[in-house]
Amino acid sequence: MKKSREYCNLKKVLDEINDLKQQPLDNVRDVERRMVKVYQVFHREDIRYYATEYVDELKLERWSMMWDGFEWTDENIKRLEVANEQLKTAMLDMRRQTIETFEALRDWCTPDKDLYVRGTLWVDDMTFEGWEEDEEMQSYLYDIMTSRHYGNFYVNSVGMSYDLRHDEMRTNTPDDYETENSLLYLSDSNSQNPVDNWNEQMPHDKTEHLHLVYAIHNLYEHCHWTLQDILGIHSYSTKIEIDYSPRMKENV
Repeated sequence: MKKSREYCNLKKVLDEINDLKQQPLDNVRDVERRMVKVYQVFHREDIRYYATEYVDELKLERWSMMWDGFEWTDENIKRLEVANEQLKTAMLDMRRQTIETFEALRDWCTPDKDLYVRGTLWVDDMTFEGWEEDEEMQSYLYDIMTSRHYGNFYVNSVGMSYDLRHDEMRTNTPDDYETENSLLYLSDSNSQNPVDNWNEQMPHDKTEHLHLVYAIHNLYEHCHWTLQDILGIHSYSTKIEIDYSPRMKENV
């Protein structure tokens, strides 16, 4: 009897989602309203799985519409340059905080303990284009874009994490810290052909001078944030995770 009720409830959910899919979407605001509606109605833990795929579809449709609507004006290119510099500064600050935390704790480590410090960077505050006066919609869209259920690659931060270890096998020292360039571009500046501009799928003649960091690429290409979303970011926050745990003993 219980299984029968669960089946009926699931069928109802799937029917409702399929009904929504049949309703036309004329513009970006319609897509965003649909995303929020699905989020509101189907965010319950027992049925959220069945809505996630549809939200991802809507995010891609939104991305495509907003890509088509993005104007590569001098003003927008300048805004993208400023956003890139803001993100670069935040990533380097995250790296600095991670190193300082690691170095402050490393000297306190005892031989029977392992230390692991991980820094990540997250979007702290942003404005969504078209909803500047609607705080509720802003909040819902932020939750959808950053949620571990709907956020895709964003669940691992805006870009690469910064990891440092002190254990039996290895102790990170300044000589082997990941370089700033490696964090920003996934490429060491000392290599023969260092990468210093992640502007794939963008007009190269308009973006070749911007030196876009990998995190822009990650948000844009993998997390399905639009350029308008990236331009709407106001601030970032750093998260430092510390694991200081007993060293595993080998079995004799």
